[in-house]
Amino acid sequence: MKKIFLLIAIFSMVFTSCEPLEDINAEIDAQESAIFGDVEYTLTDEDYDALELSYGSFSSLDDAKEALPDFLSTKYPVLGKGSSALIGYKLYVGNAFGLKDYSLKQEDYALSGSDLLGFQNNVNPQDYLAGILSNNYSSPEEGDYVAATYFQYTGSAFTVTPTVSFEENFDYGTTAGDLTTISSDNWVNHSGTANQLLYTTESLSMTDYPSNTGGAITLSSAGSEDVNSSFTPITSKMVYTSALINLSEVGDGTYFFHLMEEDGSFAYSARVGAKSDGAGNILFGIGASSSSLTYGTTPFNLGTTYLLVASYNIDNGVSNLYVLTSALESEPLTPEATNTGSAGNTANRIGIRQGGGGPTGTIDGIRVANTWSSIMSNDVLEDEVVGTKVSNKAIYTYNDGAWVLPSTDGFYSISDVDFASMGIETFGSSTSPDNYLPAFLNIKFPYAQEGDVLNVVYDYLSSSSGAQTRGNLYTKTDGVWVGYQSTIDTTLQFAHDGTTWVPDNTIKYELIAADYTLIADTYRNDPDYATAVANLEAYGNISTFNWTTEQIDAAVNTVLNTNFTGMEEGQKFNVTVYVYDGSSHNVSFSYILEGGVYIRN
Repeated sequence: MKKIFLLIAIFSMVFTSCEPLEDINAEIDAQESAIFGDVEYTLTDEDYDALELSYGSFSSLDDAKEALPDFLSTKYPVLGKGSSALIGYKLYVGNAFGLKDYSLKQEDYALSGSDLLGFQNNVNPQDYLAGILSNNYSSPEEGDYVAATYFQYTGSAFTVTPTVSFEENFDYGTTAGDLTTISSDNWVNHSGTANQLLYTTESLSMTDYPSNTGGAITLSSAGSEDVNSSFTPITSKMVYTSALINLSEVGDGTYFFHLMEEDGSFAYSARVGAKSDGAGNILFGIGASSSSLTYGTTPFNLGTTYLLVASYNIDNGVSNLYVLTSALESEPLTPEATNTGSAGNTANRIGIRQGGGGPTGTIDGIRVANTWSSIMSNDVLEDEVVGTKVSNKAIYTYNDGAWVLPSTDGFYSISDVDFASMGIETFGSSTSPDNYLPAFLNIKFPYAQEGDVLNVVYDYLSSSSGAQTRGNLYTKTDGVWVGYQSTIDTTLQFAHDGTTWVPDNTIKYELIAADYTLIADTYRNDPDYATAVANLEAYGNISTFNWTTEQIDAAVNTVLNTNFTGMEEGQKFNVTVYVYDGSSHNVSFSYILEGGVYIRN
C-alpha cells in the first residue's frame, strides 16, 4: 500500500516537477532491489592474478584496503548497504632481518691501493670491507646483513695492450700440396720427414671467430713431419694461442699443437693434445711445458669443428685449455684442463706436430695473442688487465653502529660443503630452504635448546633474478627448527555503506549465557539495577521495560571489557543481545571505542 501511495504521489507531481519520472522509478527500484548479507571468502591464486599481484600476496594492509573494495563490488554486485564481507588474504609482513647483496666497484678497490677491479693478492680484504660498506650504506639498521662479493687476484696482475702476434688462415691459393712448399717457407720443417704435412683448399670456420678464410692443413696419424712458423716474440706475462680443429680419428694420445722458442729449441709450451676416451670420442689435454699432458673429462665428438684456446703464463708456468663450440668474448672461469710446468719459456713460434698416437684431422685459423680478447677479435682494443682472480663472498652485520663479521652465536652461513651434505647445489624454487634446513640444523646443532634462534644465510638461485643471497630466522620450536614466515594468512573485514565497500574493523559478538551471568553478578548489589537484574535472572533476557538504554550500554561495556582486552581506540563491535520488548528476540547494537568507553554508534 505504501508503494502504491508513493507512486500516486509521484504521478501527481509529474507536471510540476523537473525530475523525470523514470529517474524516480529507477531510484525506487534500486532501493527495493538492494539486499544485504554477510559473506566470508578467501582469495585464490586466480584472484591474485586478476589483482595483478604476481607474488600472490599484498605487500601492505593499505594496499589490501585500496584494492579489495572494487574486487568485492565485482564479485558480489547484488549486495548493498548493511552487508559485510570477511576476506581472507595473504599479507607480506617483511623478512626477519634485512639482507642485501653488494658487489664491490672499482672505487672500492682503490681504497686498498688497487687500480684494478679486484684486491691485489697481497691484500687482506677484511682490512677494507667494513669501511667500504660504511661508505655505501648511509642508514643501515641494527641487525642488517650484507653479502659483499669481491674479486681478489691469486697472483700478479698487469695492464696490457691487446695485440695479435700471429694470424694464419692458410690462404695459399687453389692448389693443394705440401705446406712448406705452398706457403713459400712461411712454415718450415724442424723435425721428421719433409713434405708430409699437407695444405688443403677446404677451410674450417666458426661464427664470430675472426680467422675463417683461405684453406687449411691436414694432420695424419701416419705422418711424421713437424713444422713451425715464427712471429714477434712474447717474452713475459700471458700468451694465448688458438685454432679451429676437426678430427676424424684419435689414438692413444700425444700433443699436436704447441708454442716454441727459437727454431731448434725443445722448450715447448702450451702443448695441446688429443686422445680417445675408449668409446669413440675425443678427450683434449694440455701440457704447460712437458709432453705429459693433463686431459679433460668431457667427451667431444669426432667430425665436429671445435675452437681450441690454450694459454701459457710465462711468469708462473701455468697453462689452461678451453674447448669451445662458439667464439666467446670473455675467458671462461673453468678450463677444460689445467697443467703447471716450467716458467720462463718465451713464445717465438707456433708448432704443428705429427707423431705416433696423434690425431688425424684438419687445423685452420691459428692465432697467437697476449689477451683472450685479441684472440677473438681483429678490432683495435683498449688496454686491459690480465691476471687470474677469484670471486669471494663475505657476510657482514651491522652491530652497535659498525659493520662487523657476525659472531658464531646466533648466526650461520650455509657453505658449499653443507649444500653437498644435503644432496643439492643451492636452494631455489624446486629446492625450498624450509624443505632442507630444519633437518640440517638439527644435525648441525644437536644440543640446541627450545626457543633458541639462529639467523641463517644461504645462496639462492632464482629463475627470474639469478643468483642471490637470502636468509631467514629459525627458531627451535617443539624440537623442530621453524622458519620465520614473511607472508602470513590474515583477514580484513569490509562493510557496504550503500555506495561502496569500506574497510570495517567491526567485531560481531553475540552474548552467551556466561555473559548474562556476568552482567547479573556485576550489578546485583547496585540498587539502581535491582529490578533489571531480578528480571534478567527470572527470564534470561534483557527487558527494555526494566533496563534503560544507559544500563544496557553499561552492561555491554562490562561484557566487552571482560572478553576483549587491549582493544585500540576506534574499535567497533556489533553486539547481539537477547531482549524482551513485547516479544523475545535478538537485537543488534553497534558500538565504537572512544576514550576507553564503548559508545553506541
